Amino acid sequence: MPDPTTADRSRRYRQRKAGKLPPVERLVCRLCPRIHTGARGDLCARCWQCHTPEGRKDRADRVARSRAGRRAGT
Repeated sequence: MPDPTTADRSRRYRQRKAGKLPPVERLVCRLCPRIHTGARGDLCARCWQCHTPEGRKDRADRVARSRAGRRAGT
């Protein structure tokens, strides 16, 4: 499923508040007691970023973009 637009998210939120959709299922992270929505499988965002190759690459890419932006600004 592609990323929903802001309008789609707002529509689902209003439908949940009205009781027309079931509440979002909350999961417990496999590595820590943090509760999450399951966007990254059975890991919370913090554990996904620290303990998976994809998460570590994502963090490295973010840091590289931030540093490049800082260098370009000065």
